[in-house]
Amino acid sequence: MKPAPRWPLHPSPKEGEALSSWLNRVAVCYQMDMLDLLEHDLGHGQVDDLDTAPPMSLLTALSQRSGIELDRLRDMSFAGWVPWLLDSFDDRLPAALETYAFQFLVLLPKRNRKTRSITGWRAWLPSQSIDRACPLCLNDPANQAVLLAWKLPLMLSCPLHGCWLESYWGVPGRFLGWENADAAPRTASGAIAAMDRRTWQALTMGYVELPCRRIHVGLWFRLLRTLLDELNTPLSQCEAHAGYIRHVWEGCGHPLRAGQSLWRPYEILDPAVQLQMLEAAATAIDLIESKVLSPRGEQATLFVSEPQTGFSNGLPVVERKKEPANHWQEAVKAINDAVAEARHNPETARSLFALASYGRRDPAALEQLRATFAKEGIPPEFLSHYVPDGPFACLRQNDGLSDKF
Repeated sequence: MKPAPRWPLHPSPKEGEALSSWLNRVAVCYQMDMLDLLEHDLGHGQVDDLDTAPPMSLLTALSQRSGIELDRLRDMSFAGWVPWLLDSFDDRLPAALETYAFQFLVLLPKRNRKTRSITGWRAWLPSQSIDRACPLCLNDPANQAVLLAWKLPLMLSCPLHGCWLESYWGVPGRFLGWENADAAPRTASGAIAAMDRRTWQALTMGYVELPCRRIHVGLWFRLLRTLLDELNTPLSQCEAHAGYIRHVWEGCGHPLRAGQSLWRPYEILDPAVQLQMLEAAATAIDLIESKVLSPRGEQATLFVSEPQTGFSNGLPVVERKKEPANHWQEAVKAINDAVAEARHNPETARSLFALASYGRRDPAALEQLRATFAKEGIPPEFLSHYVPDGPFACLRQNDGLSDKF
């Protein structure tokens, strides 16, 4: 059986692009609808599984048509991000939420975290489709790729342009409309842009640089998911730590818990509520890093720079006092160090002698100074080029050294 022929035209996938977005751009090359391309050329009649868990048969056919490696094609769907983005695609595991979102602690100590076990849950995968993208990206004919991360309640801004993702309708490259068609792109706050840059770094590099240290991509997504759940914790369960939760929500300007009265997992919340939750998470991280908040969660220290350490006099930090500088003592130490170096280094010996003989024109004084150097263990031959040369000069340049003393 002959292998499937290669597509003569097919654009390369953009970094982080969703499989459905790339297939749509391939279809545009042939002035086809993506559904027709899938059904008549690839023998695949579904579209709702493209970005979630495309079958291996489809990925194999796409690899044959395009020459793109199977692993790269699989990474353009959520299935390619197991176990980093989500632990499993099996939604029947009752402990999945507890393992993913309650393993770490940021804003609250362990005693204030009420673990929950539910079924039908998978990390980050929303209960309804999300159509949000960067207006600057999609309005550029040369860059109309929809990123896979934009299909999740995971980011608020574009990592390239730093503007808010906006809701759209239609198909990029064919017909496209924006929910707020007349609105100019909105610049995201520094806190939001910083959080989303880290998420993008996790997706593209496999790690995230935090103030304390570099962490693995899997830890970043679980820390972020932990923070979102902590921000949705009823204050009655927070006890003395409720102030941290309240302070964050006041800082981002949204109602406490985004107006939620009952706890529900983040993935099934209304999209507008999810956006407020993400903004609160960005605010919390910014408040911790700026040391406005010092929460008791075990992993909160990851967002705080380690203090600068140096030499001390052995006293405890609380008792240590800045000792006044003794400039004379420092000068004596510098001279002693120079003498020790001059005993075996001719260059140092000559420089030290030039300094010590500055302003002395009497040959007898120079000879006395030479004798002093010899007593200190500095070999006389190191100073053999210093001889009197008239009443107004004490140094003669015989070895190419510049007279700069």
